[in-house]
Amino acid sequence: MTAIKHALQRDIFTPNDERLLSIVNVCKAGKKKKNCFLCATVTTERPVQVKVVKVKKTDKGDFYKRQMAWELRDLTEVDAKDANKENPEFDLHFEKVYRWVASSTAEKNSFISCIWKLNQRYLRKKVEFVNVSPQLLEESVPSGESQSVAGRDEDALDDYQELNAREEQDIESMMEVCEYAISNAEAFAEKLSRELQVLDGANIQSIMASEKQVNILMQLLDQALAEVDNIEGKLLSYEEMLQSVKEQMDQISQSNRLIQISNTNNGKLLDEIQFLVNYMDLSKGHIKALQEGDLSSPKGIEACINASEALSQCMNVALKPGHDKLMAVKQQQHLFSELRDTFARRLTNHLNNVFVHQGHDQSSTLSQHTAELTLPKHSPLHRDLLRYAKLMEWLKNTQREKYEGLSRTYVDYMTRLYEREIKDFFEVAKIKMAGTSKDGKGKFGKTSIKKLFYIYIYIYI
Repeated sequence: MTAIKHALQRDIFTPNDERLLSIVNVCKAGKKKKNCFLCATVTTERPVQVKVVKVKKTDKGDFYKRQMAWELRDLTEVDAKDANKENPEFDLHFEKVYRWVASSTAEKNSFISCIWKLNQRYLRKKVEFVNVSPQLLEESVPSGESQSVAGRDEDALDDYQELNAREEQDIESMMEVCEYAISNAEAFAEKLSRELQVLDGANIQSIMASEKQVNILMQLLDQALAEVDNIEGKLLSYEEMLQSVKEQMDQISQSNRLIQISNTNNGKLLDEIQFLVNYMDLSKGHIKALQEGDLSSPKGIEACINASEALSQCMNVALKPGHDKLMAVKQQQHLFSELRDTFARRLTNHLNNVFVHQGHDQSSTLSQHTAELTLPKHSPLHRDLLRYAKLMEWLKNTQREKYEGLSRTYVDYMTRLYEREIKDFFEVAKIKMAGTSKDGKGKFGKTSIKKLFYIYIYIYI
């Protein structure tokens, strides 16, 4: 595992300025074994970013590739499945739950412990650790011991540095000079220790010799620390100001969103009002025509026809869902119903009077046609009634009962008129026939008698 960790650090994480702190060999739970590695990493640059990276070996060759990465701040829960028994299974809850099976319980425990320490140090976030043994978490260690362990872990994280190329070359050169470096590592280490002591002593003597420069350096360091404190104070004040600005911008954004919603609602409400006003509004002229319009003059009849058509359009408009619950719509519909009933009643009464008047009409009697025996024509009466055709059609569509009553009235009175005229017709015919018998050479000859016979047959048979 150490060789794999070194290879992953060199090939994958070092090029991305990351340090590999813990690794565990896993496979997905419940699926065919396709092993991969979960790695806990931190960036070498500040601000430090902590990630959990999934690394997988390529299908061809021994190379590793970075397959997926999650930010540790997105982790909400770690479930170790069982705190008392050894169990290699564990779950990581990110945007969804990822279920893993480690190659060993020890690797799983080491990885979970590293995740806990990274979370405590860098994020200060309360990730919920479920079914985790207390020994893996620092809370279970006594306070003094916990601090020392945490200190050692943090120092190890901070002090670890990978050897660069120059340092590797220096070590290789030194090992080539010392032939026994590989065969006798203890002797080589002892030689290095002695040389290090000599160098430390030389450094101490050099420092003591330059005490004045050291004092100056310490003063500069103190000034630098004071300046750092000053800058940190300014940064804190700037951060507070930025936080205040952020809160104000959030409030402005919320207000703008509410204003936009209000404007949208007002626009929709205006559209509904305009629809109702355009299709459910009857002009005062039409209302006056329906209530008081003159049904005997051509101009008044035309005004009543226009008003009745406008009323029908208003009453037959297709309302949208919910319109019928509005009080204004209910009032308008009630007004339309009253206008319809009022006008239907006025129209019925007027036409009823017209029918009665025409049924008793004496202006065209048979005595005016004594020169030639013919029935009176009623073209003037029909022309007078044709003016009311559209109004009768409106009455038929809106008040069917009143329309049928008027029809019966018209038939009744016109029947009486025709019966009276036919009766008079035959009375005059008898008189003329009697006169013809005395004067066979009069105008009323055989042809007239024959026409009279045919008329009689047509009417009564």
